[in-house]
Amino acid sequence: MQLEGQVAIVTGAGTGIGRSTALLLARDGAAVVVAARTVADLESVAAEIEAEGGKALAIPTDVSVEEQAEALIAKTVEAFGRIDVLVNNAGTNVRASIDKVTTPDWNLILGSNLNGTFFCTRAAIPHMMAQQYGKIINVSSGAGKRGSATRAAYSAAKHAVVGFGDAVAKDMKEHGISVTAVLPGPIHTPLRRRSVPDEDPNLLISADEVGEVILFLATRGRDVIIPEIAIYPRAFIG
Repeated sequence: MQLEGQVAIVTGAGTGIGRSTALLLARDGAAVVVAARTVADLESVAAEIEAEGGKALAIPTDVSVEEQAEALIAKTVEAFGRIDVLVNNAGTNVRASIDKVTTPDWNLILGSNLNGTFFCTRAAIPHMMAQQYGKIINVSSGAGKRGSATRAAYSAAKHAVVGFGDAVAKDMKEHGISVTAVLPGPIHTPLRRRSVPDEDPNLLISADEVGEVILFLATRGRDVIIPEIAIYPRAFIG
């Protein structure tokens, strides 16, 4: 177990990619702090980790709220003394053509996807700098490279997550801190089902498969730098 003795935070950990990632990191030995807005989902994933013999701490958090994101980091350090891996996965989407995107929806999407990544990263960085080690894994999207209809706000946020992470990587390269953007294509998750309810789930890849990519990144040596990695279903290539 390569993550034995390490501490990981996973935001958006109640369902989908976040839940799968939290379980996989715990199975590889990490103590995992799971964060999301829905308490029942958090308690469920934490209980599953503990039932398998792992260590978990559930902290209800809306990462788009600066004070809550900062409290998440502070409570993690208080409980475990360190942060080795931060997975910025929390996010949401509301599909609409640009003429129908409301300001509240724009703020909601950028707040959860981009601001939350910023708030959590900024709060975690001093702790990683102190130990001269850390891995930050930002879950962006294929929409972080190419825009698509009805996803202007989401594409804007996910593009920004990629650029933000690239800048942080350059800021932190002398401190043993790496930053990777994970860009999933269509994934079989609750968020995807809400956005595209009539889609055939057999054409999609699973949240577990994305979680395995994140686990791969979390377990690389400190001198291995992977700026970004994309993962797509075969049906969506071409």
